[in-house]
Amino acid sequence: MCGISVIVALEEARHVSQRTKHVNGDARRESERALGESLEMIAHRGPDSRGTWISDDGRIALGHCRLAINDLTSDGHQPMHDEEGIHVVVNGEIYDYDGIRQVLTRDFGHEFQGHSDSELVLALYKYHGTSFLEHIRGEFALCLYDSRSRFFMAARDRYGIKPLFWTVVEGRLLIAAEAKAFLPLGWKPQWDLRGLVDDDWQFGGRTLFRGVQKVRPGQYLMCNAFGPIECREYWDIEYPDKAEAARRVQFMVDDRSEEAMIRGVREKLIEAIRRRLRADVPVGIYLSGGIDSSAVAGIVAHLVRERGEKMGSKEEIACFSIGFDEDSGFDESDVAGRTASWLGVDHHKLMMGEEQIAADLEEATWHCEHHNMNLNFVGKFALSRLPRKLGYPVVLTGEGADEQFAGYPVFVPDMLAERDWSRPATVMDEGKRQRLRDEEEQKLTATLRAKGAAHFSLRQTPAVTARELHGLVTASALTAAYQVPLTVWAQGIEPPPSPLGALTNDLSCRVKHRLRHSWHPLHSGLYVWTKSHLANSILSCLGDRTEMAHSIEARTPFLDHGFTEYVNRLPPSVKLRYDEARSLFVDKWVLREAIRPFITPEVYDRRKHAYTAPVIYPARGPLHRLYRRLLTRDNVDALGFLDWGAVQSLPEQAFGLGDVTAFRTLNLCCQWIILAQRFGIAKAEW
Repeated sequence: MCGISVIVALEEARHVSQRTKHVNGDARRESERALGESLEMIAHRGPDSRGTWISDDGRIALGHCRLAINDLTSDGHQPMHDEEGIHVVVNGEIYDYDGIRQVLTRDFGHEFQGHSDSELVLALYKYHGTSFLEHIRGEFALCLYDSRSRFFMAARDRYGIKPLFWTVVEGRLLIAAEAKAFLPLGWKPQWDLRGLVDDDWQFGGRTLFRGVQKVRPGQYLMCNAFGPIECREYWDIEYPDKAEAARRVQFMVDDRSEEAMIRGVREKLIEAIRRRLRADVPVGIYLSGGIDSSAVAGIVAHLVRERGEKMGSKEEIACFSIGFDEDSGFDESDVAGRTASWLGVDHHKLMMGEEQIAADLEEATWHCEHHNMNLNFVGKFALSRLPRKLGYPVVLTGEGADEQFAGYPVFVPDMLAERDWSRPATVMDEGKRQRLRDEEEQKLTATLRAKGAAHFSLRQTPAVTARELHGLVTASALTAAYQVPLTVWAQGIEPPPSPLGALTNDLSCRVKHRLRHSWHPLHSGLYVWTKSHLANSILSCLGDRTEMAHSIEARTPFLDHGFTEYVNRLPPSVKLRYDEARSLFVDKWVLREAIRPFITPEVYDRRKHAYTAPVIYPARGPLHRLYRRLLTRDNVDALGFLDWGAVQSLPEQAFGLGDVTAFRTLNLCCQWIILAQRFGIAKAEW
């Protein structure tokens, strides 16, 4: 994992004439200074080395700060170059690089300079052009400049595990791993009010900052000869056509047994995890009480003991867990401890109390660069100190499994929206299916209202939007769960917030056609959740941003695209299954069966418990005092978009009365204040 900062001059700089081939010394020194300061803003992403490269004409400047994981020698330093004038900076990991190197050496006679996986980008582009992206698997963000054709591109991995932001300032395209890296490059941050009010930063390519966008997962940004910027897609999630799947069963073409599917999931997950053990530094595991991280730990133990794999440069297996106060109802560390004991691995636990949450909140928010209603991200921020302190700069995590195997209760109504004709044995009576769907929608509605969506109703979706989304419950629930209460906004907001409309508009016409005609509603729900909340929130505030704040590289085997492409082709009913005997839905059924040999019976039988932090805290405690310090009239007025009359009583409601909705809203308000102060964001105007 590393930090990237890049400048591309889209227009002729004032100090360079049309015929000038070389930038003058003063301009070069200024570019080097600004790029150096930009890299310093994200130095936490790469503490091991730093490098810059500026083209002769000054139009391209590449900056990189390195967290050394593979090839710890100077051969791994970046930017990287080849003799033909190709230049790259890479953030993240590319797997199976030994196999790719052998192919390139055999087929093209390519000679590599070192053993860094990042060097593969140079070689693959040289022989495959932009289609090189289909040859790499892993978590990555990269920028490449081909000086021969003056072609520039910036690409992001298929699921958005690694961040990549861009904006245009004074005719220059700026690209970086974090928005804060733009500050020394002339960027003046402003609030993107529509992105904020409509929650569009979470559903698509926008951010909280006006004019700052994300390179979307599975896409690359490009410009030829410093011309217009274009975005292209190189990969997207696909699911089976439900009608075709039903026809295959009808004509006995689809003869896959459930045993074969279970075996396929097991084998491909083991392989995805095995690939991620390769490193020249120690590799650890983040372990919670849930099935996903427990599966990773169990399979790792199997690989080390039965197949002789190593944990990077170590043989010992080390797991890291976070715990909250036992009486909070949010602590899973005891379950994680029992799993670690059963596996016979080292277990290191960080206990997180209110005082530590209050101490870390402001710094964690600065690193995330966006708000979060729950304070679980502060726990992840603190936890990431632990492996780094103990000498483990790489960890494996369980993120992404819920989005592949329908792990959240929100997916149940969409599972019940239509029959899964591809597996006739699972098709239930129509009357029972409708009755269960009504019950599950009522449960979901009650849950969302308890979380603050007081007036939420699945039946209030605008007609056009409902048709575009094919009545997708997951989309309605997702937008309601994270919607900011209307009462907090200052007067003058026009038009009123429309998060569901923003989500719908961020989906392509191709995808909306599949939602309506091709995919089972469960798969549609998984797609929407994966492309929005997973990519823009979970993989950020519970992933890269809080991990890299402490120079920790996290690897996500459940998001290996070779693995997910297999899982996506499986029928909906093996992912989310109704258990007649117990009258309940079993989430991640095929995954549970696949990893059963590697986990404890306790974990196998556990239902989904989302990782969250406590939401009730005592009055006059550390958090209450912090929020009262932050939430002042002056600070609220400086934002320009909150109604002081509506928010001033939130601390007393949250801490004095234990109002969960008030606490979640207060979290947002205070995080906006933190971001405004740390970034120097100008007061917003409607």
